Amino acid sequence: MIALPDCVPEIADYYQVPIEIVAAVRLQESGSRGQLVGRIGPNKNGTYDLGAMQVNTWWLDQETNRNYLQQWGITERELLENECTNFAVGTWILYDNITRYGEWEAALAAYNAGSPNSPAGQQYANEVLATLGDQYQ
Repeated sequence: MIALPDCVPEIADYYQVPIEIVAAVRLQESGSRGQLVGRIGPNKNGTYDLGAMQVNTWWLDQETNRNYLQQWGITERELLENECTNFAVGTWILYDNITRYGEWEAALAAYNAGSPNSPAGQQYANEVLATLGDQYQ
């Protein structure tokens, strides 16, 4: 696995998301570029993906999302400039998904595509899980 910022173990522990999952998602999302990947898009729905964990701008839109991040003072700029914030938000999304769906394949598919049943999300989940071996399958 690739090196992670010093803040990530504490973030992963806080949300009780295995650090291996966080690292595998970061590797899948931004490869060796990490936070330098910046802003990618637009996606088919007009949103963008931000930073190391490629947090989707959907999470910033108060009109489309009940958990919008701006209520906590998190902006697009913060997600692009503060790698620890980017990891915290990405890990929080993983926590929410594993709590909601109960298993990593579905949680990872939803992280990628917004739904555990999306074929693209399921492919993404399989790719992430393949980097981890049998530990989370």
